[in-house]
Amino acid sequence: MKKSVKIKRPLPRSAYERNAVTYKILANSKRLEILNLLREQEMPVESLVKELGITKANVSQHLAMLRHAKLVTVHRVGLNAFYNIIDPRIVEPCRILHKLAINTR
Repeated sequence: MKKSVKIKRPLPRSAYERNAVTYKILANSKRLEILNLLREQEMPVESLVKELGITKANVSQHLAMLRHAKLVTVHRVGLNAFYNIIDPRIVEPCRILHKLAINTR
């Protein structure tokens, strides 16, 4: 009789389910661009609007999704809302894929 080998799971199954939800949020080019911009510096909404070239309402929708996923934080100073990335490592896969695409041309 063959002895079964117990495989050590790298992560619990619940982590894959939770990560899949986050990956769905990250599967949008504008949200990835926002995160990469915020990786460099904290930014107010108005600066993100100018950088992205989309409406304030659209930027606000993207930021709301990123806030809900706990990928960014916001703090207010007067009427201005400033956004920060929670952990800059979240954009590393984006940068790795970009480098792979350049190197395989």
